[in-house]
Formats: sequence, C-alpha cells, structure tokens
Amino acid sequence: MLEPDDLSRRIGQILRSLRRNRGWTLDKMAAVTGVSKPMLGQIERGESNPTVVTLWKIAAGLGVPFSTFLQDPDDPRVAIVPRSRQPGVEDDDGGYVVRSLVTAADPQPAELFHVFLAPGCTHRASAHGAGVTELIWVQKGRMDLEVGEKVYSLDEGDAARFVAHLDHRYKNPGTEDCLCLILLLYPRLPGVSWP
Repeated sequence: MLEPDDLSRRIGQILRSLRRNRGWTLDKMAAVTGVSKPMLGQIERGESNPTVVTLWKIAAGLGVPFSTFLQDPDDPRVAIVPRSRQPGVEDDDGGYVVRSLVTAADPQPAELFHVFLAPGCTHRASAHGAGVTELIWVQKGRMDLEVGEKVYSLDEGDAARFVAHLDHRYKNPGTEDCLCLILLLYPRLPGVSWP
C-alpha cells in the first residue's frame, strides 16, 4: 500500500486534473459533489487524506469510478496489480479499510475491492448511481448488511447481491475481523472512461 502522503498527493493530482479538464472552478466542483470548497482545495494540494465517504461523493459527482483515485494507469490490455500497488483508504478511525484490487472496462465496467471491517465497526455507504449492482462475498468473519430498511446476516463464505442505488451499511457484529470482497458492476455510460 502507498504511504498516506504519497496517496494523498496522487489523489490530489488526479482530482485537479479531472476538475481542470472539465473547466470547473472549485465552487462548481463543490456544488456538484457536495464536498466543501475548502476540503476540495486541501485534497487537491495533497494536504488532506480524504475518507472513503468523501472519495465516493467526489467520484459520484464527477461520474467516474471510485478506483480512478487509487490506481496508476498502466497497459489497459492486462492488469496485474501486486499487493504493494493496491492503494487503500480508511474510514471510521481505521475500522473500515477499502483497497482497490482491480478495475475493468470490458465486457462491463466493474471495480473489485478488498474490505476490512474491525469488530463492532459500522460503515454507512452512500447510494451508488442508478444501474449499479453490488456483489459481496464474506471471506472471513461475519457481516450484517443493511439495504434500505432490511438487515441481512452474512457468515463466512456467504455472498449477497443487491441494487446499489439504495443507501446501505456494512456492520461487523462479531468479535473477529471481517474481510470481504466487494464487486461493483456499472452500466455503460456515455462520456465515462475507465482506467
């Protein structure tokens, strides 16, 4: 995993590039993403290590994949991503860590993440865009998955699929760490390019 300062700088450079390519001011980006202008400025300058929730808001507002901020562009025909190049970000005081494993554009836009949930941690995820499907496989431990108003208990080895335009939460109700893989499947959208 990259050091936090290196990752913060890379995220800032990517964010600045995305904003400038659109011809947007920080005010415009704040209005579109729901993230404050001062916070966006700090992120662009590499002075702030944004949380998972903040990055999701920015990605959703810009209409780009979350992993846009985490992966180096390489040869698009083959993606071998060693563990040392799988950047991750933390939320909930380190109780929730998401690491981008790999991104694919074909045959369907998708992102694969490795997620760590500490015992007792609850992470609220904002709704994804229309047409996004989320698949979860619990590799270790237990997870309570709340989608809309309903809670589903997942044990080690269990899997789930749901339409991700609904607000959802991940909770580790156990006393051991929970590790899971999350695959996001996106609809093809005009004007959105994938790494």
